[in-house]
Amino acid sequence: MKKIRLNKKDIPLYVQLEQILKSQIMTGELLPEKRIPTEKELAEIYHVSSITARQAIMRLVQEGLLFRKQGKGTFVRKGLKNAKNIMTFQVAGDLQDVVPEGLMSQKVDVLGIDIVKSSGLVAEALEMAEQQDVSRVMRTRTDNNVIISYIKNFLPLDIGERITREDLVANPMLHVLKNKLNLSLKRGIQYVVAVNADYEIASALSISISSPVLYLETIIYDANDRPVDFVQTFYRSDHFRYTLKIDMKSIMST
Repeated sequence: MKKIRLNKKDIPLYVQLEQILKSQIMTGELLPEKRIPTEKELAEIYHVSSITARQAIMRLVQEGLLFRKQGKGTFVRKGLKNAKNIMTFQVAGDLQDVVPEGLMSQKVDVLGIDIVKSSGLVAEALEMAEQQDVSRVMRTRTDNNVIISYIKNFLPLDIGERITREDLVANPMLHVLKNKLNLSLKRGIQYVVAVNADYEIASALSISISSPVLYLETIIYDANDRPVDFVQTFYRSDHFRYTLKIDMKSIMST
């Protein structure tokens, strides 16, 4: 069990732990209807007291993200992504427009390409059963010697096995899917939310645990409406601004 020390002295420990757990729920690391670590386990992992762990859990229970089962533990509530306070915009245009400007000038480090079992979140996004083999690609992007983003792509195995490290150093994933694999890409859907960095994200971005990051979750579909790429992107909030350019003519015609 990896032990992690919280390190923002100006923020109470229970708030830091609460924000990390909330981020893990939003990004699918903690899955709906699955039990989260016990208070004792959280206390050991994050070097806090059991009282601190209990405070963090109870705040999330009160917020409606977690629920308790007597004698069984604390679980993630189902259906969080369907919350009523989520606002949706539909934007028409070229799918290539979802690639951020200035991407080609950034340095790419491919941290790994491997095969993993699909978690509940990944399986739902790629419309497959849980625990199926999928390709996972992990990268960081650096601009002006600062790591600004950490990206995880999950792809069906028949697609991911055809992608190489060299492909991704030279081109964005969408370019590889379209121009190397000759996939006809039809549409994409993207969710944006603010989360706090857990150990994995903080390590990849070289920031402190519980630092705020912008989380983008993207699903890309081909012409047959098959999901071919599920992307989790984490941006440093102090080095990234999300801008949406809107074509009013396209919106008025929909």
